[in-house]
Amino acid sequence: MQNNLKNRQDVIERNLKTQQLKQPGKITNKEVEAWLEKVRQETDEKVVEDLICKGGCFTYICSSRRLDKKTQALNEGIFNLGEKYTNAGETLVVDDHSRKGVPQLAEKCIARDEVQEEILQLLRGDEVARIAVCGMGGVGKTTIMKQVYNHLLKEPKFNKVIWVKVSKDFDIIVQQKKQFDVLKFQKSIARKLGIELKNEDQDTTELAELISQTLQQRNCVLILDDVWEPFSPEIVGIPGLLGNNGCKLVLTTRIQQKVARAMECEVILVKPLSDDEASRLFLDKVGSALLSNPKFKSDIEPFFNQILKKCNGLPLAIGTVAKTMKGKFDRCSWEMADKELSNSEEIFDCLKFSYDNLEEPCKNCFLYCALYPEDHEIPKEELIECLIEEGFIKDRSGSRHLMNSEGHVILGKLIDNCMLELVTEDEEEHCVSMHDLLREMALNISPRFMVKAGMALEELPEEHEWKEDLLKVSLMNNNIREIPSSMLSPKCPVLTTFLLSSNNITTIPEAFFDQMLGLKILDLSGNYKLDRLPSSVSKLENLTTLLLEDCRSLKEVPSLSNFRALKKLELSGTSIEELPQGLNMSTNMKFLHLGEKLFEIPDGLLQNLSNLQYLLGGFSIPLKGEEIGKLRKLEFLSGRFSTVDDMSLFVNSKRKLLNGYFFYVGSHKEEERFHNIKIRFSSSMKWIFCCHIDIFGEANWLPSDAQGFYIFDCKHVRILNDIFSFQNATDLRHCIVVECDGLEFVVSLRCLKPLQNLESLYLYDLPNLNAMFGDLPNLNAVFGDVGTVAKSASLPTGTFSFLQKIKVKRCDKINKLLPLGLLPYLQNLQTIKVKECDQMEEIIWSNDEAGGEKAPKKLTLPKLERLVLYELPALKSIYSGFSTVLICDSIKRIEIRGCDEIESVFGSEFNPFPTLEYLKLWSLENLKSMFDEEALGSSAPPLTSFSLKTIGVYNCPKLKKVFSPGLLLRYFQSLETIEVDDCNQMEELFSSSTYEEIETLEKITLPNLQSLELNKLPELKSICSSSSVLICDSIKSLEIGNCEKLKRIPLHLSSLDNGQPPSLKRIEVDTKEHWESLEWHQSNAKDVLLPSVYFYWDD
Repeated sequence: MQNNLKNRQDVIERNLKTQQLKQPGKITNKEVEAWLEKVRQETDEKVVEDLICKGGCFTYICSSRRLDKKTQALNEGIFNLGEKYTNAGETLVVDDHSRKGVPQLAEKCIARDEVQEEILQLLRGDEVARIAVCGMGGVGKTTIMKQVYNHLLKEPKFNKVIWVKVSKDFDIIVQQKKQFDVLKFQKSIARKLGIELKNEDQDTTELAELISQTLQQRNCVLILDDVWEPFSPEIVGIPGLLGNNGCKLVLTTRIQQKVARAMECEVILVKPLSDDEASRLFLDKVGSALLSNPKFKSDIEPFFNQILKKCNGLPLAIGTVAKTMKGKFDRCSWEMADKELSNSEEIFDCLKFSYDNLEEPCKNCFLYCALYPEDHEIPKEELIECLIEEGFIKDRSGSRHLMNSEGHVILGKLIDNCMLELVTEDEEEHCVSMHDLLREMALNISPRFMVKAGMALEELPEEHEWKEDLLKVSLMNNNIREIPSSMLSPKCPVLTTFLLSSNNITTIPEAFFDQMLGLKILDLSGNYKLDRLPSSVSKLENLTTLLLEDCRSLKEVPSLSNFRALKKLELSGTSIEELPQGLNMSTNMKFLHLGEKLFEIPDGLLQNLSNLQYLLGGFSIPLKGEEIGKLRKLEFLSGRFSTVDDMSLFVNSKRKLLNGYFFYVGSHKEEERFHNIKIRFSSSMKWIFCCHIDIFGEANWLPSDAQGFYIFDCKHVRILNDIFSFQNATDLRHCIVVECDGLEFVVSLRCLKPLQNLESLYLYDLPNLNAMFGDLPNLNAVFGDVGTVAKSASLPTGTFSFLQKIKVKRCDKINKLLPLGLLPYLQNLQTIKVKECDQMEEIIWSNDEAGGEKAPKKLTLPKLERLVLYELPALKSIYSGFSTVLICDSIKRIEIRGCDEIESVFGSEFNPFPTLEYLKLWSLENLKSMFDEEALGSSAPPLTSFSLKTIGVYNCPKLKKVFSPGLLLRYFQSLETIEVDDCNQMEELFSSSTYEEIETLEKITLPNLQSLELNKLPELKSICSSSSVLICDSIKSLEIGNCEKLKRIPLHLSSLDNGQPPSLKRIEVDTKEHWESLEWHQSNAKDVLLPSVYFYWDD
């Protein structure tokens, strides 16, 4: 027994030593320590000998027997007690509560410094108490927070930093619903704080009080890693007003809305790495020796790039592959790594954890997204329609509009769980995309899918690939031209979805669909040359969805008389001139989109399609208002009414209001005009498009809930208020007026009710437009006195308060756009675009004399982000007021082209621009200076530094410099791109100003500059002073063309001093002769950079 006890002691001590090495800073569990001490006492031979030596021989024998029994019993007790400690998974060490915290073993973070610093700044401040670090699985949230945790251990502000791994360990199921196990979580925090528990089932309220008291006694940061379910911090014992008592809560989660927002956290979103950052991380993990290996370029680089593309910026994937490839330089190993990336258990276990947490409708949607090509931007409305067609969204209410709303909820949950990503275009989010590895995982989960979308296929997959148990096949976005006539129908009896869209198919064999009789969804859209469908289509009696959009050569469809189950038919963009035979038998039809070549709907047809919810007619088909009004289930209608009277019949019919509509009123000959306007389709859009009709003084025909109003060539309208029913359109959000020659003013200031909710106003080709506002006896009396404009009775409260965009183009009579006094009402204005207005002199105008002493010192456009001014030959200034300073402290982008009267872009009244990021100037004939440098340079205190990242100057013949070195150092340290082209008098890029001291700056640092392009600058002699040096350690590209007088490149690359590869990867020079004539600041620069040089003209 004693030997067994000694053996058990050895096992436990080995396990203890291992755990102490893995978790430095932790101490031995008290129970383990007590057990080891007992073992040491009982196995100490000297103690036994002392007991024996106290008696003689008889005593020895008797005592020995008694001692053996006593020792054996005692040893058995200790032996059994220590049994649980021999388990390798048993925790033998605990936190040392006397310490601030135990350092975490954290991997090095690449390109995450900004995120870490943002989190640390929030923790140091008093404004934010709860922070959530959000992002998809494997994106690096935990790694970032481990770095933050270790940094906090050195911060004097906090007395205690606690890390709790949450994950799914604290989820319990109560009445079939997932809930947070409060008690288990409390016990975990209590142990970290050194709170002794009375028992394992301690009351949660009592324990919450103990935790709260302990936390409030110290400045504490509590970090909860991998939270999946929201919980109330107060119930756990985390003080409610954390910021006031110095305590902070930080959590990492994949779920932004459900967890982070619900718990009222400040959200820090961690996104995948950029291509450059991903490459840096990979090389950091795999070792820099890879690049210098002679086989890299020829054998390894293609697979290296392909692996990076598949990893798509996900640090987990990058790190996993890089570790396995360290020290491997043979082509075969890299080729196998590329193939096997999709099967990495470590990566996919992490990602599948998120999938398993989804509800069933979200899982279905997620898997469906994998049918699209890799990196595809999926329109949300299109995707939701697919979910409805597939039956993933149930028709519980009989309303397609509500089903659409449910679809948006599903997408919202997937985005919230970081399973899909929103795609932003023009500041709008209408598409989603799927990370490459998430798509691979989805395809692995779905073995009954055959997906070869976007793979440039020219032929259908081989016969053996068409398995009998296939459920869904996606061959969309390929180059398949024909399906051989000899090809037998694939035997796929349970196939339900076949996506063959966006190919180049011309013909389909007659019997191709014979063995796909279970097919429910067939998508052939986007096959421009497909001129007919095979007869076997008529056998698909289970078909619910037939999509033929943009099959431009298609002129007919087989009879639909067998398609009793058909619910959706899409014919837009086809050449079909007559509706298919048997359409009247499709009584379950809910969505019908007719083609543009159709000229009529047979009388009585629509009454057989009484279940129609969406009807989209081509603009060539005149809709009959009375007949359409009888479709009681209709929710969305798009089509043309020949006259206002016809539309009025429908608008005033006694039926429920539509959830969305697009009405075209007038002649269909100008239909192309509509297609040139970017109006994104939505099932909830409510637009009226009027063309070539007399709408002056008409009766009540404009729906009161209209949100968009497009007027084209309605000549008799002098002002929009002349339209009688315009006054009733109180929900109007978008107004576009084009080629209305009679229009002199947009609206009357006396009647602005329809514009209370206006978000965008576009005015194009209005030759007689004099001003925005009309019919006031003295406009200046209202807008000239900026001090009293807010009190004017002419402007109701809320006027233009939602207006975000103003665009004016080819309106040649208007010379002033926005009166200064209107600015207090334009607090949400984001974009101003003015183009090709010959007499436009000022964008924002002021009558200082009228304002006088009452004028405010400053007015702001707090949300203005973009200003675009093109071809305004009379424009003298953006704003010329003197009494009032105009501040636009959110502006990010300014573009000015063809404004010949402008001599200086910015004056002192237009500063500061701390948020300006993008500035481009084209063809400014008289531009002499970029900034009023004297005003900028003499300001006291110094102005806030600009955020300018990109500056481009093109064809500005009188401009001699871009910046002075002083301004460059003072304001423009964020610059990333500088482009100067075709400026004939440009002599020096960065030249000192007259007001600056003559002292030359030896070093000019541009830490973020990545690209410098200089072209067609015949007088350019230097980039900066001959004794100055530009330190640009981030520069990646340099372009010099037709700059014959430029002989010196003053760039200093620090990497050249320490033998590291330079960041400068591409240099473009017009000729080899010019390259050889250039002098570089560093003597070794030309030799090191030569492999990166490309010549325009030399062979």
